[in-house]
Amino acid sequence: MENKQIDLRIHHFFDIIRAFGKESIITPHLHQHSFHKIAKLIKVDSNLKIKIVIRCDSVCEGCIYYKNGCCKDKVDHRKDFVFKEKFNNHIDKRIMGKCFINKGEVLTPVKLCQKGKLYLDNIDFIYSGNDLWHTEQRKKDVIKGLKYYSKLHNFSLQ
Repeated sequence: MENKQIDLRIHHFFDIIRAFGKESIITPHLHQHSFHKIAKLIKVDSNLKIKIVIRCDSVCEGCIYYKNGCCKDKVDHRKDFVFKEKFNNHIDKRIMGKCFINKGEVLTPVKLCQKGKLYLDNIDFIYSGNDLWHTEQRKKDVIKGLKYYSKLHNFSLQ
């Protein structure tokens, strides 16, 4: 049986791993996006095919801010960005550069988790401009999430 393929922004992947680390109960969101559905797919299928994109992705489906193929939501935690799509593109490009991931590359959750060390080693650069406490908390939660996911699916993070 061939695995399903989804389009995903790399920061959404690490947001999902972070949610696993926070031991969050991932439920439908007020903005009606598909984060909970994609998180469930990733949780149950470590061989899911994930195409890395720098645009709205499978998480964005159904969101009240998703209009004409673009995210119209605004950023409220930074002064250097107004719209979330431009901020997300910025973050995704930083993550992809530091983790040696190419736009359009298709990877599994296992392969992406194995790039987690590169992500964590560069998290201060990736999120520079964000609140330092929030970035440090993100790092702790991603570490927990990576450990949880690798144990759940019995693979090494090396």
